[in-house]
Amino acid sequence: MRKVSVATTIMPGFDHVSGLERLRGPVTVIRRCESLAELIAMARTGLADVVLVAGDTDQLTLTFMESLNAGGASSRTAAVVALSEVAAERDRLSGLGVPVASPGLDPEELATLLADAASQDQQRPRAMAEPGARGRGRRAAQKGADDLTRPEHVTTPARPAEDQVLIPGSGADHAQDLSVSATGADAGRDGAEPNGAERESAAPDGADRGDAAPAVPGVLVPDHGGEPATEALSARGGEPEPLAPGGLATEPTAPPRVTAVWGPAGSPGRTTVAVNLAVELALSGRRTLLIDLDTYAASAGIHLGLLDESAGIAQACRTADQGGISPEGIGLAALRTRVAGTTLQVLTGLTRADRWPELRRAALDDVLSAAAAGWDEVVLDCGFCLEEDEELSFDIPAPQRNAATLAGLAAADRILAVGTGDPVGLPRLIHGLDELGLHVDTVERSRVEVVVNQVRPEASGVAPQSQITGVLDRFGGSWTVGAFLPWDRRALDRALFGGQVLAEAAPKSALRRSVARLAGTAAGSVQTGSATATVGQRLRTVLRRN
Repeated sequence: MRKVSVATTIMPGFDHVSGLERLRGPVTVIRRCESLAELIAMARTGLADVVLVAGDTDQLTLTFMESLNAGGASSRTAAVVALSEVAAERDRLSGLGVPVASPGLDPEELATLLADAASQDQQRPRAMAEPGARGRGRRAAQKGADDLTRPEHVTTPARPAEDQVLIPGSGADHAQDLSVSATGADAGRDGAEPNGAERESAAPDGADRGDAAPAVPGVLVPDHGGEPATEALSARGGEPEPLAPGGLATEPTAPPRVTAVWGPAGSPGRTTVAVNLAVELALSGRRTLLIDLDTYAASAGIHLGLLDESAGIAQACRTADQGGISPEGIGLAALRTRVAGTTLQVLTGLTRADRWPELRRAALDDVLSAAAAGWDEVVLDCGFCLEEDEELSFDIPAPQRNAATLAGLAAADRILAVGTGDPVGLPRLIHGLDELGLHVDTVERSRVEVVVNQVRPEASGVAPQSQITGVLDRFGGSWTVGAFLPWDRRALDRALFGGQVLAEAAPKSALRRSVARLAGTAAGSVQTGSATATVGQRLRTVLRRN
């Protein structure tokens, strides 16, 4: 057995170090640290195979583990093991995948726990710890599932390796391997539809909190006493939508999909496209979740007329950071609102721009993975900025303001790059696509669809679509336009003023039909009868005059 070097903190009242040293085995304590800061510094030197957090485990979160091995001088990673007297804290750490035990554990069993943790950490692929790796792994797993479900294959697709979570217990039985599927088409069918609930901080008197759907195996779900779920209040005052019998979701007709709506600076209409796209997908019968990831000017809730002032995305990230999150946990943080006769669930954005440090990358990756597992369609309203310059200002890993946007792009199966076709917006779109190309692999560029918004001849010349296509063909490289959205200021103003969406304020408008085509729904392929009648009436008038 190879030697295992351990760095540990000191736990008052328990001397676990002396017991390990008396064994004179392969597990050796090389450093006793006075604080977690000293323990992190020791881990980054690469000298320790395992860091043992004893006692003070309240700061042991996903963000802590992400920063533990980041920015160090060595490429070696250190496994994390914890000792805690509190049973609830041990359950929380188990949800994070951290091996945890009671401080009174026998020294031989503690040595075995440390050796096993070091061995498993060495075998774990390092690539999966990189930012965005979970999104790539989910897409690869989905592609493999699609290939294996073809007629020539009869075997059941294997679950992705990254979804194997180590959920430890206490005492001698300190580790238990549990496979939890969080990706692929089966994930949306195995889990129940999450029930959104209005949070207590914004709920009116007498409002109830929603209860979680049936638990997913291997995920701890809090019990809220079985109270009925309620919806968020909106400006339209919709009625709650009844759940399906048993609270179970129906089998989707297509695999789950994550769509990120991004665009360069200058208000090209990212949020307008994201909100109305989510509504069209919900109207088609797909269980849809809209997530506002804009850390500069979140406004998805305003477009929907929501009165709630709390940040659902921040609440979900806090839950994920403390002990992991499931689709049911996201459902509790999301708001349910009635839109155009259907139900849409929304994770509202930050209420103030200075709250962006609450959205850490590790927690965001967990939230987006759980969302993809629990909904048929997830629409992400992303911010405009893609730069990663925060790390240049610090000699240690720093939080990134644009981590939310970058996490959304990495997790997306489909990226809609929204820009305008006017002389200011088109150059911004071309430069933005060049920057986007740095974050999207060449092989994955098929995920990106360019959407030109606010198309009108007054700003782009005669035959604006041809003019814009010619400019992008000449200066845009390999990017091609996937959709043109016409300019309809009157319909947009009416929808925004009434806290409505296009399907409510202007259901027969050309802009609404274009967005529906972008969503791939039937509403986008149906021409309205009123438009045909108007053309026929004008033609008859001209013939009479002649």
